[in-house]
Amino acid sequence: MLGEIKYRLGGILILLVGMVIAWVAIWQPLHQAELGAHAVTWMPRIVVLIAVCAVFGLYFVVTGNRYPYRDVERQSLTMAGWILFAITALATVAGFFWMDATLKSLGYS
Repeated sequence: MLGEIKYRLGGILILLVGMVIAWVAIWQPLHQAELGAHAVTWMPRIVVLIAVCAVFGLYFVVTGNRYPYRDVERQSLTMAGWILFAITALATVAGFFWMDATLKSLGYS
């Protein structure tokens, strides 16, 4: 029971870290673009970190690692791990293309 609570609290911490990173790396460049800055700088690779924080943070908050995502003995992913990996990959691609399209629609290339 105590281990599950630790995972859930860790999930909340991961979500908070992801929100801070998203604030700095996504919201602030979008805000600068809406204000009409001459140039907007954002790091496309940071979308991977934000997706990992979102997916795994939610996973730990909701399940408390009730369904392990990795097999420690075999050093491989379980089915839950592969699903989380696929969701993370989809979220990363979607986030990148969303941010790119949003900046292009605001006139930035």
